[in-house]
Amino acid sequence: MNVQSPPFLVWYDDNPKISVTQKIEAAIAAYGHRFRGVQPTLVLVNEAEVTELQGVEVRSATNVRRHTYWVGLDEQTAAALPSRETEPLKPAPASRRKK
Repeated sequence: MNVQSPPFLVWYDDNPKISVTQKIEAAIAAYGHRFRGVQPTLVLVNEAEVTELQGVEVRSATNVRRHTYWVGLDEQTAAALPSRETEPLKPAPASRRKK
């Protein structure tokens, strides 16, 4: 069995009329909706978009492009969650096409 780490939600918003803080708040809301009420603790952003936001750590990452926000859980919070075990993926059956 494989143990999965908690997922990140990647959010993209290049609207110049919306502040970075509002974009991050929208991404956090989408994360909570997508992962049924789990509250994220970490947002990875481009170095140029680091900001302060209460209740979540906003951290820069060199591999995150501008206007892209990776929302998820920090390592400590993720370790405290019950592990999610999954069955190994089974290969898809070979397709049979008539010749």
